[in-house]
Amino acid sequence: MAGEISFAATPLVPLCRRAGEGRCGPVKAFFDALALEGSCGVAPTEGRTRRLCAEAGLVLPASALRPLERLFDGFGRFDREAQLAQLRLASGELRRLKEELGAQLENRCRSAALLGLSAGAAVLILVI
Repeated sequence: MAGEISFAATPLVPLCRRAGEGRCGPVKAFFDALALEGSCGVAPTEGRTRRLCAEAGLVLPASALRPLERLFDGFGRFDREAQLAQLRLASGELRRLKEELGAQLENRCRSAALLGLSAGAAVLILVI
């Protein structure tokens, strides 16, 4: 999106349509709905991201939804530089959240592996 805005100044509706191309069902549905609302211009922008995520079946943790709300609830109403700044901010927050959740996932996987080994050892002892 940042490249499209920087170099081609792509308007919101075509930008959303391109962002949804080739994505999984809920993500595509979200961007299609965002493009549709952007073309109508009558829907209120406050809470738009949360509502469209729910309608599209896109389930996100609250910590990931917050930066997307800040980005998409007002997206398309600002000049090019403000939109790029919003994108950078949301991207940075989501990248940090991804790293955080990745570290938590590794710990959960280790816990599950240890639990599996312990359960296997317990079953082996019971069988013997």
